[in-house]
Amino acid sequence: MFRVRLACLPMETETVCYRHPDRQTLLGCASCGRPICTECAVDTPVGQKCFECAKPANRQVTARQLLNRPTPVAFGLIGVAVLLFVAPRVVPALAKTTVVWAGDLIEQYAAQANWLVSDGEWWRVLTAAFLHGSSTHLLFNMWALYIFGPELERQLGSVAFAVLYLSTAAAGGAAAFFLSDEITLLVGASGAIFGLFGVWLVGSWRVRHTRAGAALYRQLLVLLGINAVFSFVVPRISWQGHLGGFVAGLAIGYLWGRAPQRTPAVRTAIAAGVGFLSLLAVIIA
Repeated sequence: MFRVRLACLPMETETVCYRHPDRQTLLGCASCGRPICTECAVDTPVGQKCFECAKPANRQVTARQLLNRPTPVAFGLIGVAVLLFVAPRVVPALAKTTVVWAGDLIEQYAAQANWLVSDGEWWRVLTAAFLHGSSTHLLFNMWALYIFGPELERQLGSVAFAVLYLSTAAAGGAAAFFLSDEITLLVGASGAIFGLFGVWLVGSWRVRHTRAGAALYRQLLVLLGINAVFSFVVPRISWQGHLGGFVAGLAIGYLWGRAPQRTPAVRTAIAAGVGFLSLLAVIIA
């Protein structure tokens, strides 16, 4: 995976804010196109807008306020994944008392063993997203979460982002369950990571008419293309989980854009619905 530049690209000519003529700016309203400074930029699900174009929104957040928002969920998810990977390997006493290695013990109860999921342990399609089989596996997934997660959490809110992550993880696990054979054993957060890719792709497509949006859209397409190749070429990678999480992210991002109201509560409900349907499908099966 490769890092994507998320910052806005500079325009060809210098402009000034339509409300503050003394301030030069490189930002423009995603709806009307007029120049806006950071104090006048209102964050919306479809990009930054001026105050007039963003008036229907129930909540207005300036770009400066957005950058200062804490992101406890994104960094908490990284911390949990690292802890579950490192702790069993640095506590040999626990391994001795349980006879088996602590890492094996965790995988025994949380990894996505499809034959156990078939026997009714449906929660494994979700809990497997917090486990990783190798340091490389952990590094790539947590690096991607670090790049894409905090920015999404700032825009969506912590609750909506947490539900998005869990729902796309569940969708990736469900796809891996239905599209893989029964003897498959899976761990990893790749389904959730590809879900974030899907949401980012939908968001960048909506603002593709702007220079920064078009650049981000092209970069995401290249990134996804590279990861798609890796999914099929590199051994022991579940392309099924990647596909399931990505499709869920696309669906959630699309439904967010079509919702009559785009409040954090509505976004949370939509994401939760996709995750619930994914788990329900596994439970029924």
